[in-house]
Amino acid sequence: MIGSRGIGSHYGGIERVLDELCPRLVEFGHEIEVFADHDVKCEDRPGIRVIPVTAFGGKHFETLSRSIFSLWQAIGRCDVVHFHAVGPGILSSVTRLFGQRSFVTIHGLDYKRDKWGVLARSCLSLSERVLVANADQISVVAENLRRYFIERYDLATSFIPNGIPQKHVVPPGPLLSEYGLEAGRYVLFASRLTPEKGCSDLIAAFNQIDTNMKLVIAGTATDPSYFDALQRQADSAKIVFVGHRVGDELAEFFSNAYTFVLPSYIEGMSMALLEAIAYKIPPLVTEIPENRAVVGDFGFYFPPRDIDCLRATLSSLITQPGRIATARERLQALSIPDWDAVAVRYDKLYRDPVQRRSPVRIFQIQSGDVQQ
Repeated sequence: MIGSRGIGSHYGGIERVLDELCPRLVEFGHEIEVFADHDVKCEDRPGIRVIPVTAFGGKHFETLSRSIFSLWQAIGRCDVVHFHAVGPGILSSVTRLFGQRSFVTIHGLDYKRDKWGVLARSCLSLSERVLVANADQISVVAENLRRYFIERYDLATSFIPNGIPQKHVVPPGPLLSEYGLEAGRYVLFASRLTPEKGCSDLIAAFNQIDTNMKLVIAGTATDPSYFDALQRQADSAKIVFVGHRVGDELAEFFSNAYTFVLPSYIEGMSMALLEAIAYKIPPLVTEIPENRAVVGDFGFYFPPRDIDCLRATLSSLITQPGRIATARERLQALSIPDWDAVAVRYDKLYRDPVQRRSPVRIFQIQSGDVQQ
């Protein structure tokens, strides 16, 4: 596995995917090596070896340099090199040169992310074209991504959505008390703090809402200046930054939230959104295809970057708890494959002979219902 910061870190979506997927693949008999960020604390697990790799070059070249050093160690030793994301996927050209089988999972169209400048976006677009030409298998996590590769490259990919995680309900405890929070009396945002996640829009909207509820922002940022800007923007009397949380601590925040807000401009298939749905928390999300495919008619929407609409919709939900209660009941009917089913499909593709450009339809999403 190349392209993540490691396993067990919960840094972002890809790391959380590996946390769910890798142990299940071990149960199918696979031995897995996860190449990780040297500065992130990760430990080996049964059947999973974590290999720390040093990177350089800041945000523009960190992932690519780590991927290059990772591939240098992996080439010729592994049956399959599985790249995660578009950037690392450019190295499928190297695996093809050495006759090494490669698999690329696309978690989103990275060149559309706001954090990248013109040069970086051009490089990511080039990477996309290279991996299309060289990867032996390509999978995508969202239906709109599958359509994108057909329309742009006439390439049929394997559609394997992320799975619904198992929820671990934690009652309100000292952690909520530490931040002055009450169960059911706060709005939750849980994600990496990057511009395309829209956290700044949420803060701007919540600052204007007259409510005794609080907004909890759980996440971390690789760019300290961006994090400082968010803190300066936020009304400290209403908005609480709780940092990067995992395990029982994150579960406590999810278990007791009133609603979950995801104001992102671009997604693949958000693990944080799936986690909120697992806890039956009615989500308020931007109306983009990636979110619509997951939530369907089981949540609430507002247009991306529309702070006024976000403020009005969230204010309405806060003052009408009956709508939240009804939505929570309706969420019981939302069906999304779990990680056991997803792991079965990855295992099958690992074992299948290479069939480049062959149409493989594994799941189909209809109105928020992901079905096998």
